[in-house]
Formats: sequence, structure tokens, C-alpha cells
Amino acid sequence: MTGGSLTDALLGVHDVLAAAEISHALCGGLAANLYRDEVRATVDVDIAVAVAPARVVDLVNRFEAEGWKVEPYWRQGEQLRLTRSDLPRIDCILATTDYERKAIDQAVPARIEGHELSVLTPEDLIVFKLITWRARDYEALAAIINSRVERLDVDYIMGWLEQFSVSERWDRARGSS
Repeated sequence: MTGGSLTDALLGVHDVLAAAEISHALCGGLAANLYRDEVRATVDVDIAVAVAPARVVDLVNRFEAEGWKVEPYWRQGEQLRLTRSDLPRIDCILATTDYERKAIDQAVPARIEGHELSVLTPEDLIVFKLITWRARDYEALAAIINSRVERLDVDYIMGWLEQFSVSERWDRARGSS
């Protein structure tokens, strides 16, 4: 990577998604930094994207027209991994459940370097991370919970965790906070 920042990459992908009128919201490490007291370094950008399956090919073509290399990537869900030699990597996490689409729809605005972007709410970011349940997310979960414990809608979080049959993870995450 040479030159561009995480913000440059984020704004470039945001512009493509906005021009295609595709709902999306920042998630992952950058989003977590907005909800925690101490910022953690991250090397990529994660964006949750609500795109109909029939529009994925068009979206890939739009990204490629802007110089992005697009590769499908599956780990714990469907993603489009975007890379460019001059910018950090972007992972577009494709919304495949009603919950994920709802979380994107109710994302909140945040000002990032003078631009207004949608970001998952802290509750939805917690649910995303608890569903995915990756070791590298423990610290971010604890930091968000510690920073916002009095302001979190725990009933909302628990309702979704119960639907995904992972409600025990909340107690484990709280225990690490």
C-alpha cells in the first residue's frame, strides 16, 4: 500500500455505494473506535452492505471501474474483499439476514473527517461481534461495553442474541470487560 489512508479508502468505497444507492454502514474496528474511550489501531475497513443478490455483479463492476480488485471472501459470512495498491483493504460484509439489513437501516450518522457516514449503532456493533465471536473482537467488545455500559439497550442486544442462540456470549463478553 502506498499513499492513501483508511479514511481515503472508506470514502472511496462509500462514494461507489452511495452512487449505486446501496445502503451501507461502517462496522468493525473503525466503528468500534467511535464507541470506546481509547482508540485502537486497525489496518482495514469493514462496511456492512445491504445489496440484493441480483445487484452484486453490477456493484463489482462499479468497484472495478474505480480501480478496486474485487474478490469474494468467505469466512463467517459472505464478503467482497476490495484491494488497491494505493489504499488499505476494505471488506464489504454482505447482509444476508433480516437482522443485518435492519442493523444497516437503523445505522446512525457520524462525522468522519468532515464527511457524514452511516455507522452501526453500538448495540448492533456488539451483536455483530458477538455473533461472529472472533478472539480478536474480545478487546473491542470489552472496550465498547465499558465505555457505554449505562447507555446500552441490553434488552435489544439480548433479544437478537437469543434469536441467534448465542445469548451466553453476552455474559462472557461482560466478564471480560
